Amino acid sequence: DKFDTKKFYVDEGSKGAAIMTKKYVAFTSMDENYYNKCGRAMLRSYKKYWADLMPLHVYNEGGFFPKVKRTTQAGWDLGQEYQKFMSRHKNSKVKTFAKKAFTVIHAMNNIDCERLLWLDADTIITEEIHPQMLDLICPDDVLSAHFNVYHKWPSDTDPDRIAQSCETGFFILNKKHPGYKEFVDTYTRIYTNDECDDIRRFYDGEVYGKTVQILEAKGHKMMDLNPGRHKTPISRSIIAPYLSHYKAGLKDRIDFEKLENEI
Repeated sequence: DKFDTKKFYVDEGSKGAAIMTKKYVAFTSMDENYYNKCGRAMLRSYKKYWADLMPLHVYNEGGFFPKVKRTTQAGWDLGQEYQKFMSRHKNSKVKTFAKKAFTVIHAMNNIDCERLLWLDADTIITEEIHPQMLDLICPDDVLSAHFNVYHKWPSDTDPDRIAQSCETGFFILNKKHPGYKEFVDTYTRIYTNDECDDIRRFYDGEVYGKTVQILEAKGHKMMDLNPGRHKTPISRSIIAPYLSHYKAGLKDRIDFEKLENEI
């Protein structure tokens, strides 16, 4: 069933006039171990800073209970294609990143909203964000707002080949955009049909980047939040004042319990 998500509006007007902002819904995913490691701190930061702006759905692998108020458990029923993918693939990293990818697929098809906003479980929200900032990042004519990242990927026939990926710790999808259905179909098809021959690594960020590339080539407008082409773009971006991303080895050096106490 589709989530019955209430519309969120912000009264920014004078004399009772309300300016209705876009309907944003955030989502994330984690298992209990990741929740204990960093996810609980992430959810508490959301509760403090963004809970009044948008709801947050937590895909909770294994059915554990995230003990943070003002979040919604989304479960872990990701469908038969997810089960098939996990059965036919042996690479542990491919399978790990596919958990996030099939969460994205489920949310794209089931969460009712205008703008769908992903937050990695190892992000920490550090400040309130004005809804007009989100509208600036992902206006009506933009299909996806994300961080493009480029990698050298030489081949025998093309030693200068470059692979386009995306830093998917944060992205926004515009579900009202005319290209949205094709975006969903393309992203999903790559996973269900293993269409990864021209993808550097079969990880969610690479698949997202490939989907962006395909849809952009068809004329759909995107918002690249990484104009400087940084490999770690979030801390150098327009959303840096509002969000920190403790990705890869960095989160192993961070005391998330201390961060929780500071939230």
